[in-house]
Amino acid sequence: MRIFRGIAAKLFIFCVSLTLVTGTIQLEINSVRLYEYGFDKYAVSEDTGIDRQQLTEVAEALVGYFNYKIETPQLTVHVRSSKEILLYQENEQNRELTHLADVRRLFLLNSLILVVSLVYLAAYILAFLLWIKGNWSDLVKRVSYGCALTLAVMVIVGLATLFVDFEQLFLQFHHLAFSNPWWASTGYLPRLFPGYFWEDVALLGAGSIVVGALILGSIAWVIPRWYLKRKG
Repeated sequence: MRIFRGIAAKLFIFCVSLTLVTGTIQLEINSVRLYEYGFDKYAVSEDTGIDRQQLTEVAEALVGYFNYKIETPQLTVHVRSSKEILLYQENEQNRELTHLADVRRLFLLNSLILVVSLVYLAAYILAFLLWIKGNWSDLVKRVSYGCALTLAVMVIVGLATLFVDFEQLFLQFHHLAFSNPWWASTGYLPRLFPGYFWEDVALLGAGSIVVGALILGSIAWVIPRWYLKRKG
């Protein structure tokens, strides 16, 4: 029983870290404003000839697609010449819809991991307080340990980026995450979301994870000390 409790406690710490990471990714996936930020910063409208209103519709369609609310992200858009085109190519050279389907499955995996980690955290807290009847300060400490683990991982990742260019990391990620070459498109998809945009997304995500871990960890560190001080 003691071994089981030890494993359960370590898994709780790991799930705190996992929730911070996957939760941040989930927020970014569903942020239309984040996509719009990239459109504006990298002058996507000027580059593609697709006006700003249509680009917002593109972002909204992707969010709906990634959340399984619509069956396809494909849209008919007007380019600068007023010509109507299908936005995403699906032919022998470019299979952008196939790649987006792969991305959606990857995001679904992230969502499932987030849900499982949240369920485990809730179940552990209930078991700890009601069944194990442990000291709540020990539970709070484990939250702070999970935040510390998250910060340690982010420091390691940050140090790795000092030695490896982001573009190389981005390419390696695609080679590992996808079993086909369709992520290397020459259609509109890379023009909508250029490489620098994904670097911004990664930096924003990393920063959000660090801030979240610092805030949650600080609260978990302060509460027991505040309680003991007040009790004393």
